[in-house]
This record gives sequence, C-alpha cells and structure tokens, in this order.
Amino acid sequence: MKGRANKVKSILDSGKFNEVWEYYPFNSGYFMCLKLKTVDAETLRVHLLDQYGIGTIALGETDLRVAFSCIEEVNLEELFETIFQGVQDLQQVAAK
Repeated sequence: MKGRANKVKSILDSGKFNEVWEYYPFNSGYFMCLKLKTVDAETLRVHLLDQYGIGTIALGETDLRVAFSCIEEVNLEELFETIFQGVQDLQQVAAK
C-alpha cells in the first residue's frame, strides 16, 4: 500500500494536473480525494463510469474519491490520465 500511495503522490506532484484538480493529503490507506477545479464531481463520476468503466465516489460538488488500493502500481498513471481525460471531455462539452 505504501508503494502505491507514494506512486500516486509522485504522479499528482508532477504538476500535469494542477489546472483541473488538487489533492487532499493522504497516507498509505486505501483511497484519496481530488478537489476538482473545473467540473462537477458527480457529473465526472457518472462520465468516468459510463465512458471509461472507472468507478469513483463523488463527495459534494468538488471532491472525487479515488480508491487506489485496487489498482496495480504500474496502472496508477493510466488511472489518473484517464480521470484527467474525463475532465477534459466534460470541459469540451461545456465549451460548446
């Protein structure tokens, strides 16, 4: 678990996603939360499930809970890239 948590922190600290979310502090537990900056959490949750088969939990308007304990460490970057793609999808729809 600690290795996965460290990998998630490394991915999120890369700066690539700073425009669309920040993350709440977390440890080597089972999940973490993103604070979304540009899209509604519930809308993103549904979109990720419908379009990408990724299950998350929306907590209020801005917070998206992601369980990283069930994702192999080698797949964590792909997970966050896909969540990022989901945000971009919704931003494109909103811009139309």
